[in-house]
Amino acid sequence: MSGDQRKLLEAIRAVLREVAPDVREGIAYGMLDYPGLANLGAQKHYVALYVAPEVLKAHRERFEGVDAGKSCLRFKKPEQLKPAALRRLLVDVRRHWRRQGAR
Repeated sequence: MSGDQRKLLEAIRAVLREVAPDVREGIAYGMLDYPGLANLGAQKHYVALYVAPEVLKAHRERFEGVDAGKSCLRFKKPEQLKPAALRRLLVDVRRHWRRQGAR
């Protein structure tokens, strides 16, 4: 894992813990798992954060310059991470799952 990946993982984990201090971190599908919130994994060239696709769609414009899939954001460099935007996204993901009564 590169230094940039480690910085990204640590920064994203800090925001995840801030938004959901009650959610227990685990491992699922070979990634860090935050049930009812997100999955986080380091790949070869980026760190991927997986969230509910419906919620990510509404927040995608806040992550300009970050590669995004249907349900993930792929961060390549620490400077791409905007903690305030990530916080808003994760708060909305948590609300979404609570409304769904899932997880």
